[in-house]
Amino acid sequence: MFRQHHSALHWFCLQYVKSKEDADEIVNDTFMALWERDEPIDPNRNIKPLLYTIVRNKSLNLIKKRKIEITDVEDGFEIVSDVISPIEHIQARETEEFILKAIDALPPKCRQIFVMSRREYLSNKEIAAILEISEKTVENQITIAIKSIKLALNKRNDKGTPMVLFPWIMALLLDY
Repeated sequence: MFRQHHSALHWFCLQYVKSKEDADEIVNDTFMALWERDEPIDPNRNIKPLLYTIVRNKSLNLIKKRKIEITDVEDGFEIVSDVISPIEHIQARETEEFILKAIDALPPKCRQIFVMSRREYLSNKEIAAILEISEKTVENQITIAIKSIKLALNKRNDKGTPMVLFPWIMALLLDY
């Protein structure tokens, strides 16, 4: 298993951490984590998505840790534009929560693909490789997710509920 997946996982990890040494350590830690799991690995199960998920999470944790170390001074402060009123800020948070619930309401596979695309910033090609599906299926599932979320937002807006969208939420819903 190590020989079969090591180089691909290493390349995948490098896309995040940009350091060969860090990627080596993360990939090795991934195999150790897999080895030390409480539950046995089902030989009939495709282990590839699990490996990629572990590598991605470990990579993001390292990036987050480094970012925290660099920005300790700013810790605990939220930068809010003075253009947004407190009411708009509350409305934006409510809209954000509504969208996150709409994402959670997606069918499981559709939600997984959407999250991998929009929150984990994986390309359609990477998602297709990890999940062993076609890129066209990935594109279709993302389109279905976006349409579903936009439909939910339109229904909410039709009820007269005010909406304020943060830029990152808008980026989630862009078709590309």
